[in-house]
Amino acid sequence: MPVGDGVGSGSLLSRFVNSEWIPPGLFFIALGSAALWVSRDYPLGDLNRMGPGYFPRMLSLGMIGLGALIVARGLPGLAGANGSGAQFDRSFWLIPASMAVFGLSVEPLGLVAALALTIAVAGFAHRQARVKEVAISIVFLIALSALIFIVILKLPLQLWPDF
Repeated sequence: MPVGDGVGSGSLLSRFVNSEWIPPGLFFIALGSAALWVSRDYPLGDLNRMGPGYFPRMLSLGMIGLGALIVARGLPGLAGANGSGAQFDRSFWLIPASMAVFGLSVEPLGLVAALALTIAVAGFAHRQARVKEVAISIVFLIALSALIFIVILKLPLQLWPDF
């Protein structure tokens, strides 16, 4: 293949995809843009009387701004020819997957099981994850979450599934 055809290991596209800054920054921009689109019809209000759309809109704009800063941080790395950047490893997929697991399992399985599954999935995103450390994290974080959300804040969360 000729050099500079855009598909080699040192090409701009491969440096873009392998950058440790640009894909996460684009993810923040996409997530902020989606949230901004979802909240487009909510009344904004003003600074003294904030409407239901004020916080989601400001949070969305903040995420878009943060994503732009993260992308800007990664742009100088595209000029280099070495193409050395973080590869998409399992943490890139397991962290968002753990959030989806929690969202899908908290109502049918209860807080304890949902947190256990979520922390297990997120815990094994690390390359050198140890089962003992993940298990200790699960026990500690479930106890802390139950204390905060159920006991202190008195939120109506279900601890266990209905059998």
